[in-house]
Amino acid sequence: MVFRAYSNGIEVEEVEGGLLVRQGAVAYVARNWRLTKPVEQLIETAFASGLDCMIRDEHPRQNARWPNPRGVVYLAFSPGSGGQWSLAVDTFRAGRGDYGHAVFNGKYHEQFAAAELPFVFEGRNKTAGHLVVTRQHVISTLEALSGFDHSVLALNRNAHDGVGFTTEYVIQREILTNWDQTPWSARYDVVQDEFPVDGGLTSRRIDILARDRMTGDWLIFELKRAEAKPAAVRQVADYLLALGKQDKFAHGRLNGVLVAERIPPTVRTLAKAEGVAVYEVSWPLNLIRAA
Repeated sequence: MVFRAYSNGIEVEEVEGGLLVRQGAVAYVARNWRLTKPVEQLIETAFASGLDCMIRDEHPRQNARWPNPRGVVYLAFSPGSGGQWSLAVDTFRAGRGDYGHAVFNGKYHEQFAAAELPFVFEGRNKTAGHLVVTRQHVISTLEALSGFDHSVLALNRNAHDGVGFTTEYVIQREILTNWDQTPWSARYDVVQDEFPVDGGLTSRRIDILARDRMTGDWLIFELKRAEAKPAAVRQVADYLLALGKQDKFAHGRLNGVLVAERIPPTVRTLAKAEGVAVYEVSWPLNLIRAA
């Protein structure tokens, strides 16, 4: 038996189906993983970089936790048990004794860019907007992460220091931190940002999910920097359709909002046909209903 107990209270043990990761009273099996030297280095580097939590409030899901031996195929790391995940490392490679690529939460993008480390990325996950790192760069990227501000993963993150909407995340940040100044604050409370549509770490994600405090109706937001395209309206419509099939959203209407710096006439027409509200946003946070 191979067993490691770490100073943060996490225990990792090789069991028949993989690695049993235990954090306090909860645990899960990372399916087919083994505690090889590369895996130990991965865990220790993640902990040293401030990602010393391996089980969050919602991940893995309850039905994937021990004593269910099926578990999950990844190892995940975060700065805390609440909020959003930071890093998921793909399937263990038995023949090499190491692992596949890593997926970092896309909210780190600006900090990676500032650290001049764009070369480590295979690209952005087209579905969820996350940052994909090749196997050979995982450790160096984790080491760079040790100097990062993990508060970008929190709902009430710090305000943008620069000027203008350099990314969609800046639009998101300004709306969230100034929610009381938006047209929706009188009725709606923010439920979550980056809400997973499908479940799992690589799920499609809704930029902001809000709920009417009186009626229980839901409002989903899709945010676009610069000019919105017709595909953005269809994206909102797809999200509404997907959520409408889930039991959690069985009570209350589902409505969609598209926010962008520019809403061209073609998008306004399509949004009206789909029943999606559209708003143009200008710096720092001026929102004008466009259709």
